[in-house]
Amino acid sequence: MNNFQKRLQKFSEDREWKQFYNPKDLLLGIVEEIGEIRNLVKWEQNPEVLKKVLADNFDELEDNIGDIYWFLAILANENSVNIDDAIGKVIERNEKRTWERWSARGDVFPRVQ
Repeated sequence: MNNFQKRLQKFSEDREWKQFYNPKDLLLGIVEEIGEIRNLVKWEQNPEVLKKVLADNFDELEDNIGDIYWFLAILANENSVNIDDAIGKVIERNEKRTWERWSARGDVFPRVQ
């Protein structure tokens, strides 16, 4: 459990909130927060404009990312997953892959070797 996970666990225990946690609602919380970010950019296609929209809405973006991490950390805690270990394993797995260009459009797909 990383430091943020420990802080969230204590925060939840101090308020006796664990009784309200279930995987479905935690996942729905994550989806809701992702939807809030999506709403900032949903009709825009231009990558430069997308960057500007996110920069112009930095506080909201930061708040939603924090909320996503909050729900994710609680979900991890409830299932004995250390987020640092989990992301470390994903990084290691991806470092072992060979990444190659798949098309002229620049799509990239992994080819596991």
